[in-house]
Amino acid sequence: DALEERLEFLLQLGCGLLESGQTAASSRYLVATCGRGLGLQGMKAMTRGRMLRVGAQGSDATPQILSAPAGTFDVIDCTRARDLARLVEEVDRPDAEPLTGPEAESFLANGREEVQRLRSRGTPWWVVTLGLTLLAFFISMQVGINWRTWVAAAVVQVASSLVGFAVAPLRAPRLVVVAAQACAGGALATALVQMGLVDPVGAAAAIAVNWLLLLPLPQMVNAVMDLLSFDRRMALVRLSRVALAVGGLVIGGAFTFLLGESLGMAHPRLDTLPGMPWYLVLVFSALAAVGNAFANGGRFSLAVPAAVTGFATAGVNQVLLLVVGLPTLAANTISAFVLGILAGIYAVRAGYPQQVLALMGITGALLPGIPGFLGILQEMGQGSGLPWFGQAALIMLGIGVGVGIGSFLYEAVRLAALWVVHKVARVGRREPKGASP
Repeated sequence: DALEERLEFLLQLGCGLLESGQTAASSRYLVATCGRGLGLQGMKAMTRGRMLRVGAQGSDATPQILSAPAGTFDVIDCTRARDLARLVEEVDRPDAEPLTGPEAESFLANGREEVQRLRSRGTPWWVVTLGLTLLAFFISMQVGINWRTWVAAAVVQVASSLVGFAVAPLRAPRLVVVAAQACAGGALATALVQMGLVDPVGAAAAIAVNWLLLLPLPQMVNAVMDLLSFDRRMALVRLSRVALAVGGLVIGGAFTFLLGESLGMAHPRLDTLPGMPWYLVLVFSALAAVGNAFANGGRFSLAVPAAVTGFATAGVNQVLLLVVGLPTLAANTISAFVLGILAGIYAVRAGYPQQVLALMGITGALLPGIPGFLGILQEMGQGSGLPWFGQAALIMLGIGVGVGIGSFLYEAVRLAALWVVHKVARVGRREPKGASP
């Protein structure tokens, strides 16, 4: 059945988009656009949580619906998301008729093979580990301290990533995976202190960076966009994944602090707040964004867009902090809002999805490393780090809301413009050939 074959292809395409980190709204739009390009009447794409449904009308006007769940959406695969979107662009031609006959069959044959290949292909573990290690190194440089701290952050991140890949085949819940990674990072940082390779302050900075990178920030951003798109079920699914990750960090934190106390580790002292000149913040933000690009399945073609996004976001943030004098929470939220819009504009030129570039800017320039670091210092010094952890959580929430709203507004304007273009092109095709202008 030709209709069923087309719907099956669209279903696999949509699941691939969701598994690559695309939002539910973007996935629905791309699938529906591809279906209309294949000439399907009454084409609709719907999401309910992880479940994707596609439907269209047959030649006898009888509707047919297929559904399947997306495998996972915990990560962003930049290259796969870009390649799947490019597949849709082959049939998304406002000035052309939908594909039919041999042309449509050829596209479906090649498209099915390409979607299967892309869904089965994952970023090699060593590439992800290398990217996260570079990201941890450059984020720790923004915190300051000394070179031992930067190296310790990289080493701790390597250990945490390897534990994550080791536990992944067991299909353990997200809570268990993040707890194992947080415990491994905390234990290694404590061991480095015991061996005299880094001081307690440096260990606290390394732990803070590792725990920040364990938070599924893409899920927070996409959850906000899902809420703005009135897809509450998908938003709740994403937020539940965030809650599980936070629970794992709580377990890892309790283990790390108890381990330090049991070993009698010296309490860290910090006489001056770490900092770095604004121009170095811009440089390291750009480098951190490049590291994150590789960690999320990017290739060398994403390096420059990631660096530009990280640099621009850091520049906006530094102006708001140093020139305007806004508090960190307000500055990061506004910077995230601007980032959401800039990522959408730049995504058209870079060829990568909007949320991919937004993620690069966030991790490069806006992660609340200092509050997390100070909270860990307080806990290691037998104080209460809850105020600092609360501030870090608010900043993360502000970043997610800011990027989500900025991205949503840009996407709404872009989709409205595309709708107008499609309508104008359709009217032009319907105009009689002999009609005067």
